[in-house]
Amino acid sequence: MNDKLYDLWRQRADAEVPADFADRVMDAVRREPLPSSKGVRVLLDTPAVRVAACILACLACACRMAAVIAVFFVR
Repeated sequence: MNDKLYDLWRQRADAEVPADFADRVMDAVRREPLPSSKGVRVLLDTPAVRVAACILACLACACRMAAVIAVFFVR
């Protein structure tokens, strides 16, 4: 654990801080559940959405390649 910044802060603050303060805070942070965004994530994880995204990406790439090639054939 990086205690240098904590010790520097404690010296500047001139406060009485328990020795295990940082460890208790980190334990509390680890116990806190992670936020979940299941709605959007479930939608993006479906195979149909992945296939649609791949098809759109392929179409966009084909259009860009056609635009580059068309530059050489326009009179």
